[in-house]
Amino acid sequence: CPISTQFSALYSTLISKAVLDFTIYLNVYACLVCGKYFQGRGKNTHAYTHSVHDDHHVYLNLLTLRAYCLPDNYEVIDATLEDIKYVLKPTFTEEEIVSLRHTHKICRALDGTTYYQGIQGLN
Repeated sequence: CPISTQFSALYSTLISKAVLDFTIYLNVYACLVCGKYFQGRGKNTHAYTHSVHDDHHVYLNLLTLRAYCLPDNYEVIDATLEDIKYVLKPTFTEEEIVSLRHTHKICRALDGTTYYQGIQGLN
């Protein structure tokens, strides 16, 4: 294909594989106070600065679901965070999954519209 040949010739020398770091997607933290997302939690990160500047101290790693208090950088182990972790990574027993097929519960959204439990509409 001539297009891929042109790309290869024009741009392949511009790609610097040494600077590519895809681990940033594994290192995302959510501020549990305001909901902003940050990369990393070390002293030279935006999360650290945010914790000091905005006085927001509890962050959740979105991959590991481990919570940390910044800027002190210690792990927070607290049962009150379990519901947040469940929303990020829900787990169901086989019985619960089977029961969803037979359950037709109508729920009401915050805006007053109704929907069937387990079905998420698109805007």
